[in-house]
Amino acid sequence: MNLVRAEVSRLLSRRFTVIMVIGLFAVFGITAATTLANSTRPTGDAWAAAERTAQERRNSLAQFKVTCQEAFVEDREAAEAAFRQGCDVAADASHIRPELYLEDAFVFTQEISGLTVFLAVYLSFFAFVIAASFIGAEMSSGGITNLLLWRPQRSSILGAKLAALTGCVVAFSLVFTVLYVGAFYLIAYTSGWTGDTGAAFWGELLALCGRGIALSTASAACAFALATLARHTAAALGIAVGYFLIWEAGARIVFEIGGMLPYDPYFLSSYLSAFVTGDLKYWTGLDGAGDLVITRLSGGMVLAGLTAVLTVAAFANFRRRDLT
Repeated sequence: MNLVRAEVSRLLSRRFTVIMVIGLFAVFGITAATTLANSTRPTGDAWAAAERTAQERRNSLAQFKVTCQEAFVEDREAAEAAFRQGCDVAADASHIRPELYLEDAFVFTQEISGLTVFLAVYLSFFAFVIAASFIGAEMSSGGITNLLLWRPQRSSILGAKLAALTGCVVAFSLVFTVLYVGAFYLIAYTSGWTGDTGAAFWGELLALCGRGIALSTASAACAFALATLARHTAAALGIAVGYFLIWEAGARIVFEIGGMLPYDPYFLSSYLSAFVTGDLKYWTGLDGAGDLVITRLSGGMVLAGLTAVLTVAAFANFRRRDLT
C-alpha cells in the first residue's frame, strides 16, 4: 500500500500531468463558454414556432404511414420495392416534441448525450497520453531500474504503478464527468431548456458516463502496457497513431474503393463505438432483413480482451527481461 501511495504521489507531481490537466480544463472551459454564449432562454414566440414545426413533422410522419399502407394494399410487390424497410421505419409521432425544434437554445436532454460521448473520447485520449508518459519516462530514463535495485520485486513494482495510474484515472474521470454534466445542466437551467429529465433519462445518462469512464480506464491500461513493452513513451504513442492512420483511416479507404463491404467488424473503433453509444448496425440486407449488428456486449468484450492481453504481455515481458 505504501508503494501505491508513493506511485500516486509521483504521478500527481509530474509536470506533464499538471499540464495535461490544465489543458483538459481549458478545453472544457472553452466548450462550456461557447455553449453559454450561443444559448438563450426560449421565449413564447420561440415555443410557438417550435410547436408549429413539431406539428408539421407529426403530420408528415402520419402522411407517410398512410401512403405506405395504401401502397401495400394496392400493389404489395411494388410497395415492398419502394418501402424496403416497411411502414414502421418512420419515427413515432409521440416522440416529436417542441423542444427538438427550439432555435438558439441549449436543450440539455437533446445535447448532453453527444457531449458525453465527446467527453469519453477526450478523457480516453488524456488517459492514454498520461499513462504512456508515466511509465515510458521511467523505462527510457532508467528510473525503474534504480527502483528495482532498492526493491527487486518486479511484478509488485509494475502492479503498484498500474494500480496507482488506473485508480487516479477512475477518480479523476468520475469527478470531472460530474463537473462536466453539472455545468451543462446549469447552462440549460439558466440560459436554455433542461427538457424532460426523468428517472429513465438520468439512468441512461449515468450508464453512458460509466461506460465513458471505463473506456478511459482501459485506454490508460493499454497505454501503460504498450509503453512497458516498447520501453518508451514515443513508441507507445507511435503505435497508437500508426494504427489509426494506417488501419482505421487508410484501410477504410482501400476497402471503400475496392467495394469490400461491410468492413466495420475489422476495425477497433467500431467496437468502441458500440460499447459507448449502443448497438451498431453496420449492414442491412437489400430486402430490409438480415441486419448485421455489433452489440454493446461484444464491444465491451473486445475492449476488455484487448486490455487484458496487452497487460498480461507487459507483465510477462517485464518479468523476463529486467533485473533479478
